[in-house]
Amino acid sequence: MGKMIECVVDSVRVSLTNQDRVMVLKDKGSERYLPIWIGIYEAESITIALQKIAVARPLTHDLIPELLNQLGIQLVCAEITAIESDTFYADLVLEQNGERKYIDCRPSDAVAIIVRSQVPLYVDEEVFTKAGIIPEEAERGEAIELSPSTENRQEGDLSLFEDFLKSLDDDEDSSENDKPEDLPF
Repeated sequence: MGKMIECVVDSVRVSLTNQDRVMVLKDKGSERYLPIWIGIYEAESITIALQKIAVARPLTHDLIPELLNQLGIQLVCAEITAIESDTFYADLVLEQNGERKYIDCRPSDAVAIIVRSQVPLYVDEEVFTKAGIIPEEAERGEAIELSPSTENRQEGDLSLFEDFLKSLDDDEDSSENDKPEDLPF
């Protein structure tokens, strides 16, 4: 594993053309972004936590941090460690009695859990190299303004990633086999 980059969840977006969900992570130290296609239910769970929406009964992603807490296990962080064949891999990093344990999971589940637990998210530098994007304004050295969460954005506002998402949609139209599907992230 290479250098780990601390990230935040910039947003969870919906493609206007096909209703696929994409979770956008942002490098805390630069204007690099990592889009990861995720499932509908995971997208809703992340959004519920980011927007601090009250739910009547605990969701699965609410249950896991509570379970860890009750068992005396500390959730240290989540790490997105690799991308292979368009599939992202992640670990939840746990600590119990001074021993660290790494639990394999999908990045969408890891993020849904850590946003509830207020612990850091890290992405391997190599993952950013393979799948990250830098908006054109940042490449030219121009200032770009982003809100830190989904709170200040209008639903469907894809302005920052409009061209990027359109290019993915164009690829989908040209070849059905290249369509991003709900992969086991």
